Amino acid sequence: MKKSFTALLSLFFFTISFISQAQNSKDSYVVLISMDGFRWDYGKMYNLPNLKQISKEGVHAKSMKPSYPSKTFPNHYSIVTGLYPDHHGIINNVFYDASLDQAFSLSSKAKNDSRFYGGNPIWNLAEKQGVKTASFFWPGSDIDKRNPSYFKNYDGKIPYGARIDTVLKWLQLPEQQRPHLVTLYFDEPDHSGHNFGPFSPKTEKMVIKMDSIMGEISRKLDQLPIGKQINLIIVSDHGMASISNDKKVAVLDYLKPEWLGYKDVVNPIMSLQAKAGFQDSIANALKKVPHIKFWKSTEVPKRLHYGTNPRVHDFVVEADKGWSLVSKESTHINGGTHGYDNNEKDMHAIFYAKGPAFKVDKTVPTFQNVSVYPLIAHILGLQVGEIDGKFSDVKSMLK
Repeated sequence: MKKSFTALLSLFFFTISFISQAQNSKDSYVVLISMDGFRWDYGKMYNLPNLKQISKEGVHAKSMKPSYPSKTFPNHYSIVTGLYPDHHGIINNVFYDASLDQAFSLSSKAKNDSRFYGGNPIWNLAEKQGVKTASFFWPGSDIDKRNPSYFKNYDGKIPYGARIDTVLKWLQLPEQQRPHLVTLYFDEPDHSGHNFGPFSPKTEKMVIKMDSIMGEISRKLDQLPIGKQINLIIVSDHGMASISNDKKVAVLDYLKPEWLGYKDVVNPIMSLQAKAGFQDSIANALKKVPHIKFWKSTEVPKRLHYGTNPRVHDFVVEADKGWSLVSKESTHINGGTHGYDNNEKDMHAIFYAKGPAFKVDKTVPTFQNVSVYPLIAHILGLQVGEIDGKFSDVKSMLK
């Protein structure tokens, strides 16, 4: 009898706990913000009081490791799918898909072709489980038939202030219409980092401006009627490394045109397709090229989780950090870039978060950006399918 009573009591408390957790998830909100190209150590290099305050009120990671290659579209899509680029299909900012006979690039119509996009974006995961979502410019959110309830087609001319105002309006909609997950994208300080390099006074000025904007958003979210239910997460997709005109390599000068099929060049990464019978010729020639490393697609290091997708050509070429791959020697290089090996600390991104789900004044170790997905899913009470991200990597930051 005593054992039965104890078992019944345990079941009662488990049920109460489960109901409470479900209710808490139902009442939870997540606002996910990305600042493109925000290096992991800008907070050490420059005075950023707002991110520092957010860290005190919540958590921050020592850094967040991007997926390979450390480029914008692959990483933004990895964050919202929990998959490495090799698995979700957006393997670079530019690539060719032979099965579709189509090239993907950020400036082409193909960018909006849903056939390029794999995985289950967090907004689709949420919508299928009854949670409304919204997105202002997050890469991949304006793809046909894969949209959140509310979204905007990308238009870089829309001022940052207007983007923030729209997000705040979404969060003040009637409960039945209100999104519980909102993603928001800013293209700075990436542009400044590319144009002037990560250590330029102009980049510093932009980084400080973005810090101020984060503070403004944080305060305005707190002031909403649902402010105490909002979990704010601030990330970036990758870091930024300095480059210069005296450090460039014209790889194609070492290769004969008749050896090559398709070639995708997105500095500092190059993907090369060999014509039949010329793989060895290309490999032998690449061994003579200075300031690069290269792999056959079947031999890319496992830690990079890259090379199995058929969109990755026969050879992956990467410049040494600080060096650039150019189509011709006359190409002028200056400022900054990204895309290097994700073990390079300059490529690492940021992670800050605060809200009812997070601990206070907590620093967590570096983790892979694919683990942001299961983190958000947990906060919102969503069931997750098979992904690369690991909830165990981010669990310690939660209450």
